[in-house]
Amino acid sequence: MLTRVRLAPHRPPVSAVARRRHLVVPRPDRARGRGQTLVEFALVFPIFVMLLLSVVEFAFLFEATLATNFASRNAALMAAEAGANTLADCAILAQIEKDLGAPNSQANIQSVTIYRADRAGNAISGEQNVYARGGPMTCTGFTPSTVPYGPPSPATYPVGEYPTGGRCDVLAGCTTTRPIDSIGVKIVYRYRFVTPLKNLVGWLPGASAGYFDVTWSNVLRMEPVL
Repeated sequence: MLTRVRLAPHRPPVSAVARRRHLVVPRPDRARGRGQTLVEFALVFPIFVMLLLSVVEFAFLFEATLATNFASRNAALMAAEAGANTLADCAILAQIEKDLGAPNSQANIQSVTIYRADRAGNAISGEQNVYARGGPMTCTGFTPSTVPYGPPSPATYPVGEYPTGGRCDVLAGCTTTRPIDSIGVKIVYRYRFVTPLKNLVGWLPGASAGYFDVTWSNVLRMEPVL
């Protein structure tokens, strides 16, 4: 009885050296691909980080700008309604403190100027109170009883160059040459960088010191008293 036997196909012997070379030697195209990927990553990553920091920094700066503008506008409205009340400046400064809250810091407010403005909205020379942050300034009969601002400057004027009691809020005008006042409030807010971007844009004005000064002013006509 015959039995069929299947024989494996003949393969030429492979030497141990050839097998070892085949296992340990990488393909040249794969090695080049890995090197190219690392180079591209090293070039793109710093640009990506800078763009990310720029977006974050711009968002905080834009928010501080909007908040300063809002605080100035709201303070001008408070000034127009307070008129010649002796506690008008206390109310204005307290409102600014309230409006410039988190994520901003009231400690970064550099100065607040309350001034009489002409019809074009420009400050009239010699009729302004400049308050620097410091103080405290006493506000008797008002809540809060103190505000963290120094007295008006120049110091030769105990109540400033634009005293609260001397403001004109009478509908018919205070004199024949002085109609009802237009009052303005200017805020200087110092924005400080929150990311390391300041180290990359040191060539910008103020950036080398780590801050930008944001200035906003708004003017409104006083609410008339009949």
